[in-house]
Amino acid sequence: MHHFQEKTWPEIQDYIDRNALIILPVGELEEHSLYLPVDTDARIAAYLSDQIADEIAADIPVLVMPTVWSGYTPNAIGKWPGAMRLSPRVFTDMIHGICTSIADMGFQKLFMLDCHGQHGPMLNMATKLIADEYGYYYTVATPFVLSAAEFATVRKSPRGGCSHAGEWETSLLLHISPELVKKEKFVPDDAIRHHSEFVSGDALMGGQKVVWSSFGIQSPKYGALGDPTLASAETGAAITQAVRAAAGRFLREYYFHKQIVID
Repeated sequence: MHHFQEKTWPEIQDYIDRNALIILPVGELEEHSLYLPVDTDARIAAYLSDQIADEIAADIPVLVMPTVWSGYTPNAIGKWPGAMRLSPRVFTDMIHGICTSIADMGFQKLFMLDCHGQHGPMLNMATKLIADEYGYYYTVATPFVLSAAEFATVRKSPRGGCSHAGEWETSLLLHISPELVKKEKFVPDDAIRHHSEFVSGDALMGGQKVVWSSFGIQSPKYGALGDPTLASAETGAAITQAVRAAAGRFLREYYFHKQIVID
């Protein structure tokens, strides 16, 4: 219903005329240990973007772009098959090209849903370039942050259980595509074991004060950085609702905000 690729060009022109908001789901293909499919990030991005579009459609004209499924992931992931590994520069150029195409059409509002932990700096750079080139202020958010407070009330794993293929992602996949989750292969071995004043050791718990790759801190046995064993479809449903609600609140703020001009 909200998918850009299903529209004709006159229909897209109508969305431009109505100042529609574009949602760009950003994922990746890479290994997710023994038990999750390699399209986990892209699958989550597509699903949550559709959920967010449904949440705001009564108030805001919205189109969801096809999911970005190829991007940057570190060489440390390459020891397991399944990863698409664009360089950071190539990925940034690709995202910038997608954004300039959308901006050239006349879409002034765009929201990137970042569902792959390595992409943040590159997506942020693309928003800076578009702002300078077009005067359009595109925006980025990650569902980790949007759902963190609510997830903290239902999570079952201790610190170290949620970064890559841990309780958070596994719960979402159990909710979205349970047939693809190999529960019999769940192992806790790769939970992150280092936490300090500077290193959170968990994507859903705050406190990270430095940039330091988790793969430099801990070399996984099976490819995860987390523990899936306490994941559940019910937790995945709670995450989904939290992301829908938070993204809905933000996108209404973003879409209807009038730039403040100081005289």
